[in-house]
Amino acid sequence: MFDSKTVDLIRSYSNKIETLGELPKEVLDVIYDKKLFKLYVPEELGGNMVSFPEAIKAFEDAAWVDGSFGWLVQIGSGAGFFVTTMELEWAREVFSQHHVYIAGSDRASGVAKKVDGGFIVSGEWKFCSGSKNATVFTANAQIKNEGMTRAFTFTPDQVDIIEDWDAFGLKGTNSHTIRVEEAFVPDYKTFDVLKPHFHFDDPIYHYPFLPFAAANIAATTIGIARHFFEEAKAHVQQKKELWNQYEPGRFDQVMGKINKMEQPFIDEVEKFHQAIERSWNKHVNGQPISEDDLIDIQDLCKSVAEHAVHGAQVIFRYLGMAAIMESSHLNRIYRDLLTASQHKLLI
Repeated sequence: MFDSKTVDLIRSYSNKIETLGELPKEVLDVIYDKKLFKLYVPEELGGNMVSFPEAIKAFEDAAWVDGSFGWLVQIGSGAGFFVTTMELEWAREVFSQHHVYIAGSDRASGVAKKVDGGFIVSGEWKFCSGSKNATVFTANAQIKNEGMTRAFTFTPDQVDIIEDWDAFGLKGTNSHTIRVEEAFVPDYKTFDVLKPHFHFDDPIYHYPFLPFAAANIAATTIGIARHFFEEAKAHVQQKKELWNQYEPGRFDQVMGKINKMEQPFIDEVEKFHQAIERSWNKHVNGQPISEDDLIDIQDLCKSVAEHAVHGAQVIFRYLGMAAIMESSHLNRIYRDLLTASQHKLLI
Protein backbone atom coordinates (compact mmCIF):
# COMPACT_ATOMS: atom_id res chain seq x y z
CA MET A 1 0.00 0.00 0.00
CA PHE A 2 2.91 2.34 0.68
CA ASP A 3 5.67 2.28 -1.90
CA SER A 4 9.09 3.75 -1.12
CA LYS A 5 8.25 7.05 -2.82
CA THR A 6 5.14 7.51 -0.64
CA VAL A 7 7.03 6.53 2.51
CA ASP A 8 9.78 9.02 1.74
CA LEU A 9 7.24 11.76 1.03
CA ILE A 10 5.35 11.30 4.29
CA ARG A 11 8.50 10.95 6.39
CA SER A 12 9.93 14.10 4.80
CA TYR A 13 7.07 15.91 6.56
CA SER A 14 7.43 14.16 9.94
CA ASN A 15 9.12 17.10 11.65
CA LYS A 16 6.59 19.51 10.16
CA ILE A 17 3.72 17.28 11.31
CA GLU A 18 5.05 17.48 14.85
CA THR A 19 5.61 21.25 14.87
CA LEU A 20 2.35 22.07 13.06
CA GLY A 21 0.32 19.75 15.27
CA GLU A 22 -1.57 18.44 12.25
CA LEU A 23 -1.06 16.76 8.89
CA PRO A 24 -0.08 19.16 6.08
CA LYS A 25 -2.05 19.21 2.83
CA GLU A 26 0.55 17.10 1.01
CA VAL A 27 0.11 14.25 3.48
CA LEU A 28 -3.68 14.58 3.62
CA ASP A 29 -3.72 14.34 -0.17
CA VAL A 30 -2.06 10.91 0.08
CA ILE A 31 -4.83 9.79 2.42
CA TYR A 32 -7.61 11.07 0.20
CA ASP A 33 -6.07 9.75 -3.02
CA LYS A 34 -5.63 6.28 -1.52
CA LYS A 35 -9.02 6.46 0.27
CA LEU A 36 -7.32 5.58 3.55
CA PHE A 37 -10.17 7.09 5.58
CA LYS A 38 -12.58 4.77 3.75
CA LEU A 39 -11.20 1.26 4.31
CA TYR A 40 -14.48 0.27 5.98
CA VAL A 41 -16.77 2.17 3.60
CA PRO A 42 -18.69 0.37 0.78
CA GLU A 43 -17.54 1.03 -2.76
CA GLU A 44 -20.99 2.34 -3.70
CA LEU A 45 -20.31 5.29 -1.36
CA GLY A 46 -16.90 5.87 -2.89
CA GLY A 47 -15.22 3.69 -0.30
CA ASN A 48 -12.25 1.35 -0.45
CA MET A 49 -13.68 -1.59 1.48
CA VAL A 50 -11.14 -4.23 2.48
CA SER A 51 -11.27 -7.24 4.78
CA PHE A 52 -10.62 -6.83 8.49
CA PRO A 53 -7.14 -8.46 8.35
CA GLU A 54 -6.22 -6.27 5.37
CA ALA A 55 -7.29 -3.12 7.20
CA ILE A 56 -5.33 -4.14 10.29
CA LYS A 57 -2.21 -4.54 8.16
CA ALA A 58 -2.86 -1.18 6.48
CA PHE A 59 -3.13 0.56 9.88
CA GLU A 60 0.07 -1.11 11.03
CA ASP A 61 1.95 -0.06 7.90
CA ALA A 62 0.61 3.49 8.06
CA ALA A 63 1.81 3.85 11.66
CA TRP A 64 5.18 2.39 10.67
CA VAL A 65 5.50 5.21 8.15
CA ASP A 66 4.67 7.90 10.73
CA GLY A 67 2.89 7.70 14.06
CA SER A 68 0.53 10.67 13.72
CA PHE A 69 -0.24 9.76 10.11
CA GLY A 70 -1.03 6.17 11.11
CA TRP A 71 -3.13 7.17 14.09
CA LEU A 72 -5.36 9.41 12.00
CA VAL A 73 -5.68 6.81 9.22
CA GLN A 74 -6.86 4.29 11.80
CA ILE A 75 -9.26 6.69 13.55
CA GLY A 76 -10.63 8.01 10.27
CA SER A 77 -11.21 4.57 8.80
CA GLY A 78 -12.60 3.15 12.03
CA ALA A 79 -15.46 5.62 11.78
CA GLY A 80 -16.54 3.75 8.66
CA PHE A 81 -18.24 1.33 11.04
CA PHE A 82 -20.88 4.06 11.49
CA VAL A 83 -22.02 3.64 7.87
CA THR A 84 -24.45 0.96 8.88
CA THR A 85 -25.46 2.43 12.25
CA MET A 86 -26.51 5.84 10.92
CA GLU A 87 -29.80 6.42 9.12
CA LEU A 88 -29.34 5.44 5.48
CA GLU A 89 -29.70 8.82 3.73
CA TRP A 90 -27.59 10.59 6.32
CA ALA A 91 -24.90 7.90 5.96
CA ARG A 92 -24.93 8.41 2.19
CA GLU A 93 -24.55 12.17 2.59
CA VAL A 94 -21.69 11.86 5.08
CA PHE A 95 -19.63 9.08 3.52
CA SER A 96 -20.04 9.94 -0.15
CA GLN A 97 -17.83 13.01 0.33
CA HIS A 98 -14.34 12.55 -1.09
CA HIS A 99 -12.72 14.36 1.85
CA VAL A 100 -14.83 12.78 4.59
CA TYR A 101 -13.26 12.59 8.05
CA ILE A 102 -15.21 11.95 11.25
CA ALA A 103 -13.74 13.15 14.53
CA GLY A 104 -15.35 12.56 17.86
CA SER A 105 -15.54 10.72 21.14
CA ASP A 106 -17.30 7.74 22.68
CA ARG A 107 -17.34 9.40 26.10
CA ALA A 108 -20.86 10.30 27.21
CA SER A 109 -19.80 13.74 28.44
CA GLY A 110 -22.69 15.61 26.87
CA VAL A 111 -26.36 16.07 27.72
CA ALA A 112 -29.22 15.85 25.22
CA LYS A 113 -32.74 17.16 25.74
CA LYS A 114 -35.55 15.71 23.59
CA VAL A 115 -37.51 18.26 21.57
CA ASP A 116 -39.81 18.03 18.56
CA GLY A 117 -37.94 16.48 15.68
CA GLY A 118 -34.69 15.89 17.50
CA PHE A 119 -32.52 16.92 20.44
CA ILE A 120 -30.80 19.96 21.89
CA VAL A 121 -27.27 18.89 22.82
CA SER A 122 -24.54 20.52 24.91
CA GLY A 123 -21.23 19.16 26.12
CA GLU A 124 -17.45 18.93 25.90
CA TRP A 125 -15.51 15.95 24.63
CA LYS A 126 -11.77 15.53 25.01
CA PHE A 127 -9.23 13.82 22.74
CA CYS A 128 -11.07 14.17 19.41
CA SER A 129 -8.30 13.14 17.03
CA GLY A 130 -8.23 14.98 13.70
CA SER A 131 -10.65 17.63 14.95
CA LYS A 132 -9.29 20.29 12.59
CA ASN A 133 -9.81 18.00 9.57
CA ALA A 134 -13.33 16.88 10.41
CA THR A 135 -16.21 17.15 7.96
CA VAL A 136 -18.51 15.68 10.63
CA PHE A 137 -18.23 15.21 14.39
CA THR A 138 -19.81 12.43 16.45
CA ALA A 139 -20.10 12.28 20.23
CA ASN A 140 -22.08 10.45 22.87
CA ALA A 141 -24.47 12.21 25.21
CA GLN A 142 -26.89 11.14 27.91
CA ILE A 143 -30.52 11.83 27.18
CA LYS A 144 -31.94 13.96 29.97
CA ASN A 145 -34.55 12.27 32.16
CA GLU A 146 -34.13 8.97 30.31
CA GLY A 147 -30.74 7.77 31.53
CA MET A 148 -29.88 6.47 28.06
CA THR A 149 -26.82 7.24 25.96
CA ARG A 150 -26.94 7.93 22.25
CA ALA A 151 -24.48 9.11 19.57
CA PHE A 152 -25.07 12.46 17.93
CA THR A 153 -23.58 13.94 14.78
CA PHE A 154 -22.66 17.60 14.44
CA THR A 155 -21.60 19.74 11.50
CA PRO A 156 -18.39 21.79 11.89
CA ASP A 157 -20.35 25.05 12.27
CA GLN A 158 -21.97 23.63 15.44
CA VAL A 159 -18.63 22.80 17.07
CA ASP A 160 -15.99 24.89 18.82
CA ILE A 161 -12.52 23.36 18.84
CA ILE A 162 -10.52 24.03 22.00
CA GLU A 163 -6.90 23.57 20.95
CA ASP A 164 -5.63 21.85 24.09
CA TRP A 165 -3.84 18.73 22.75
CA ASP A 166 -0.55 19.10 24.60
CA ALA A 167 0.62 15.49 24.73
CA PHE A 168 4.31 14.65 24.37
CA GLY A 169 3.59 12.23 21.51
CA LEU A 170 1.35 11.91 18.47
CA LYS A 171 1.56 15.69 18.34
CA GLY A 172 0.33 15.79 14.75
CA THR A 173 -3.07 14.26 15.52
CA ASN A 174 -4.67 17.53 16.75
CA SER A 175 -6.63 15.49 19.29
CA HIS A 176 -8.30 18.54 20.78
CA THR A 177 -11.37 19.04 22.94
CA ILE A 178 -14.59 19.93 21.15
CA ARG A 179 -17.46 21.91 22.65
CA VAL A 180 -21.11 22.08 21.60
CA GLU A 181 -23.61 24.48 23.12
CA GLU A 182 -27.35 24.13 22.61
CA ALA A 183 -26.97 22.52 19.18
CA PHE A 184 -30.05 21.11 17.51
CA VAL A 185 -29.55 17.58 16.16
CA PRO A 186 -32.46 16.09 14.20
CA ASP A 187 -33.50 12.54 15.00
CA TYR A 188 -32.06 11.16 11.75
CA LYS A 189 -28.59 12.40 12.72
CA THR A 190 -28.49 10.28 15.90
CA PHE A 191 -27.55 6.62 16.18
CA ASP A 192 -26.50 3.77 18.47
CA VAL A 193 -23.24 2.14 17.42
CA LEU A 194 -24.20 -1.11 19.14
CA LYS A 195 -27.50 -1.36 17.23
CA PRO A 196 -26.66 -1.31 13.51
CA HIS A 197 -29.32 -1.15 10.81
CA PHE A 198 -27.24 -3.17 8.32
CA HIS A 199 -28.17 -0.99 5.33
CA PHE A 200 -24.85 -2.24 4.01
CA ASP A 201 -24.15 -5.86 4.75
CA ASP A 202 -20.39 -6.28 4.53
CA PRO A 203 -19.13 -8.83 7.10
CA ILE A 204 -17.16 -6.18 9.00
CA TYR A 205 -20.41 -4.57 10.18
CA HIS A 206 -21.40 -7.83 11.88
CA TYR A 207 -18.06 -8.22 13.65
CA PRO A 208 -18.17 -7.51 17.43
CA PHE A 209 -17.41 -3.83 17.95
CA LEU A 210 -15.06 -3.81 20.98
CA PRO A 211 -12.54 -6.36 19.62
CA PHE A 212 -12.77 -4.53 16.29
CA ALA A 213 -11.90 -1.18 17.89
CA ALA A 214 -9.16 -2.63 20.11
CA ALA A 215 -7.48 -4.42 17.21
CA ASN A 216 -7.44 -1.24 15.09
CA ILE A 217 -5.64 0.66 17.85
CA ALA A 218 -3.29 -2.23 18.63
CA ALA A 219 -2.28 -2.37 14.96
CA THR A 220 -1.28 1.29 15.12
CA THR A 221 0.86 0.63 18.18
CA ILE A 222 2.51 -2.33 16.44
CA GLY A 223 3.42 -0.17 13.45
CA ILE A 224 5.01 2.54 15.59
CA ALA A 225 6.95 -0.09 17.54
CA ARG A 226 8.23 -1.70 14.34
CA HIS A 227 9.52 1.69 13.26
CA PHE A 228 11.20 2.22 16.65
CA PHE A 229 13.07 -1.09 16.55
CA GLU A 230 14.21 -0.39 12.98
CA GLU A 231 15.34 3.12 13.84
CA ALA A 232 17.16 1.88 16.95
CA LYS A 233 19.10 -0.65 14.89
CA ALA A 234 19.97 1.97 12.26
CA HIS A 235 21.13 4.36 14.99
CA VAL A 236 23.38 1.75 16.57
CA GLN A 237 24.74 0.71 13.17
CA GLN A 238 25.80 4.31 12.55
CA LYS A 239 27.72 4.25 15.86
CA LYS A 240 29.48 0.96 15.13
CA GLU A 241 32.80 2.31 13.88
CA LEU A 242 33.05 4.94 16.63
CA TRP A 243 32.07 2.52 19.39
CA ASN A 244 34.44 -0.20 18.16
CA GLN A 245 37.28 2.29 18.26
CA TYR A 246 36.61 3.87 21.66
CA GLU A 247 34.23 1.48 23.46
CA PRO A 248 34.99 -2.07 22.30
CA GLY A 249 32.10 -4.43 22.95
CA ARG A 250 29.44 -1.73 23.20
CA PHE A 251 28.08 -2.27 19.68
CA ASP A 252 27.58 -6.01 20.22
CA GLN A 253 26.06 -5.40 23.64
CA VAL A 254 23.50 -2.84 22.47
CA MET A 255 22.59 -4.63 19.24
CA GLY A 256 22.19 -7.84 21.21
CA LYS A 257 19.92 -6.04 23.67
CA ILE A 258 17.75 -4.71 20.82
CA ASN A 259 17.40 -8.16 19.26
CA LYS A 260 16.63 -9.69 22.64
CA MET A 261 13.85 -7.20 23.39
CA GLU A 262 12.43 -7.22 19.86
CA GLN A 263 11.91 -10.98 19.56
CA PRO A 264 9.15 -11.36 22.19
CA PHE A 265 7.37 -8.44 20.52
CA ILE A 266 7.64 -10.13 17.10
CA ASP A 267 6.29 -13.36 18.56
CA GLU A 268 3.33 -11.58 20.12
CA VAL A 269 2.56 -9.71 16.90
CA GLU A 270 2.44 -13.04 15.06
CA LYS A 271 -0.06 -14.38 17.60
CA PHE A 272 -2.12 -11.21 17.21
CA HIS A 273 -2.34 -11.53 13.42
CA GLN A 274 -3.13 -15.23 13.66
CA ALA A 275 -5.98 -14.52 16.08
CA ILE A 276 -7.40 -11.83 13.77
CA GLU A 277 -7.21 -14.15 10.74
CA ARG A 278 -8.73 -17.05 12.68
CA SER A 279 -11.69 -15.03 13.94
CA TRP A 280 -12.27 -13.39 10.56
CA ASN A 281 -12.23 -16.70 8.70
CA LYS A 282 -14.81 -18.07 11.10
CA HIS A 283 -16.89 -14.94 10.73
CA VAL A 284 -16.99 -14.86 6.91
CA ASN A 285 -17.69 -18.60 6.77
CA GLY A 286 -20.77 -18.20 8.92
CA GLN A 287 -19.30 -19.79 12.03
CA PRO A 288 -19.85 -18.10 15.39
CA ILE A 289 -16.83 -16.45 16.96
CA SER A 290 -16.60 -17.85 20.46
CA GLU A 291 -16.35 -15.71 23.56
CA ASP A 292 -12.90 -17.21 24.13
CA ASP A 293 -11.81 -16.07 20.65
CA LEU A 294 -12.94 -12.52 21.36
CA ILE A 295 -11.28 -12.45 24.76
CA ASP A 296 -8.11 -13.80 23.16
CA ILE A 297 -8.05 -10.93 20.66
CA GLN A 298 -8.58 -8.28 23.32
CA ASP A 299 -5.91 -9.85 25.53
CA LEU A 300 -3.46 -9.95 22.61
CA CYS A 301 -4.17 -6.28 21.85
CA LYS A 302 -3.03 -5.46 25.36
CA SER A 303 -0.13 -7.89 25.25
CA VAL A 304 1.40 -6.59 22.01
CA ALA A 305 1.22 -3.04 23.37
CA GLU A 306 2.87 -4.14 26.60
CA HIS A 307 5.68 -5.98 24.77
CA ALA A 308 6.20 -3.00 22.46
CA VAL A 309 6.47 -0.48 25.28
CA HIS A 310 8.58 -2.68 27.55
CA GLY A 311 11.02 -3.48 24.76
CA ALA A 312 11.34 0.16 23.72
CA GLN A 313 11.83 1.35 27.30
CA VAL A 314 14.62 -1.14 27.96
CA ILE A 315 16.37 -0.32 24.68
CA PHE A 316 16.02 3.44 24.98
CA ARG A 317 18.43 3.63 27.91
CA TYR A 318 21.22 2.13 25.77
CA LEU A 319 20.91 4.51 22.82
CA GLY A 320 22.96 7.40 24.15
CA MET A 321 22.35 11.12 24.52
CA ALA A 322 21.16 11.63 20.92
CA ALA A 323 18.01 9.64 21.70
CA ILE A 324 16.87 12.04 24.43
CA MET A 325 16.81 15.03 22.07
CA GLU A 326 13.21 15.77 21.10
CA SER A 327 14.28 16.68 17.57
CA SER A 328 15.64 13.19 16.89
CA HIS A 329 13.61 10.62 14.94
CA LEU A 330 14.15 8.05 17.68
CA ASN A 331 12.78 10.35 20.33
CA ARG A 332 9.69 11.24 18.34
CA ILE A 333 8.89 7.59 17.53
CA TYR A 334 9.43 6.64 21.17
CA ARG A 335 7.05 9.35 22.38
CA ASP A 336 4.47 8.36 19.77
CA LEU A 337 4.64 4.76 20.94
CA LEU A 338 4.11 5.64 24.59
CA THR A 339 1.19 7.90 23.68
CA ALA A 340 -0.59 5.40 21.40
CA SER A 341 -0.22 2.58 23.94
CA GLN A 342 -1.91 4.72 26.61
CA HIS A 343 -5.32 4.13 25.03
CA LYS A 344 -7.81 2.58 27.44
CA LEU A 345 -8.50 -0.41 25.16
CA LEU A 346 -4.83 -1.43 25.42
CA ILE A 347 -4.60 -1.28 29.22
